[in-house]
Amino acid sequence: MRSVLCALAVTIILILSFNKLVYDDMPVANATIVLTEVNRHKQDVKSILMTDSNFSDLSFFDTMLKNNRILMLGEMMHNDGETFKAKARIIRYLHEHLDYDVVLYEAGQYDMWMMNAQMDTLMDKSQEKTIGGTGLFDFWWQNQENQPLLTYYKKTKSTDRPMILGGFDIQFSGSGLSNKRTKLLEDFLLKNGIDSTKYPLLKKNRNRLEYLTYEPFASKRLNANEKKQLLAELDELNRRIRSGVKDSEHLIYSRYLSDMKHNFDKSWRYKTGSMQSMHFRDSLMAENLTYQIDSLYAGKKIIVWCANIHSFSAPYNKDYRPLGTYLKRKYGAQAYSLDFTSYGRYDKTGRVVDRVGKLAVENVFHATKSPYFFLDLRQLPNNSMFKQRFSSVINQGIDEERKWHEFIDGIFYIDINKDPIYR
Repeated sequence: MRSVLCALAVTIILILSFNKLVYDDMPVANATIVLTEVNRHKQDVKSILMTDSNFSDLSFFDTMLKNNRILMLGEMMHNDGETFKAKARIIRYLHEHLDYDVVLYEAGQYDMWMMNAQMDTLMDKSQEKTIGGTGLFDFWWQNQENQPLLTYYKKTKSTDRPMILGGFDIQFSGSGLSNKRTKLLEDFLLKNGIDSTKYPLLKKNRNRLEYLTYEPFASKRLNANEKKQLLAELDELNRRIRSGVKDSEHLIYSRYLSDMKHNFDKSWRYKTGSMQSMHFRDSLMAENLTYQIDSLYAGKKIIVWCANIHSFSAPYNKDYRPLGTYLKRKYGAQAYSLDFTSYGRYDKTGRVVDRVGKLAVENVFHATKSPYFFLDLRQLPNNSMFKQRFSSVINQGIDEERKWHEFIDGIFYIDINKDPIYR
């Protein structure tokens, strides 16, 4: 009995020691040196409120982005409410002071085209609070944090420098279009004299297009041959549309059908969340994005809104090449990747939870006692520790050791993040 109790006591001591080792605030290697370097190079940001018009704290962007054309604004998680606020204030500054007039989201290419068109002509003020649902994923518009930005977009539409919104994803994103997709597509085909009955599987499944992106549902509705047939019908209809008038509406519907086909193909071929699925999607997002940068918005400065991991400018591993690698290869130094990270987040009671592990550099960032700051990795000297391998949770809160300067150009640090306030 005594040996059992001793073993139990040892186990408890080991568990408590492990918890302290992993979760207590403990310095990373050479923490004092790293802290000195961070304090030397960081640019303190005094506010993340979009309504704060004293932009002196963001003036470092003037030099940093002097020769930049594409700024990728990442986010560690899609529920980082404080990051949403900071991105909105940055976008306002870039628009008003540095002539960035286009914001392209990691959202459906067709859906965001529809949202932008509706915002251009929106007259009913009661619809302003829900227009985000036309193009954006719900987590980017159904919260208080992003409403000021959507209002700002709408306000610019009546100025001589309206902001243009777009998307580059192959996925369906706007829940506000869920009950309208079929009619919009059928109206377009009817208007252009295209017989929808020549595409029987598409016509048969026209009211469940979004559901078909879920492989288990698709497999219940379609056998292997029918899946191939549906993809072939989308290809054939796309060719039919491309052979018609080359106006903007034909172009977007052509790309819409192409995205739809690729979205189904991805969902049916790869496991959701797998590296293969991510790679397939990012390669197509890159194709959509570079097309828009070079053709639709040639000569314009562009902001790209996406998750941190999509902005990485080096391959994540042998199976996954993120969107940012394509942009960096094509546009070089004209593309800047700015990603966000945090030390922890507030829960509903105001306690700090989800704190980083002991190896993460965010421990040192936390020790600066700065609520917000920016660190430009691109401009640091080659002997900087930030040009070596270091651990960070910048990728979805996962503690990873990498040469992060090869993946991102700059870090925007928000000490404690929190969930958005959903409406």
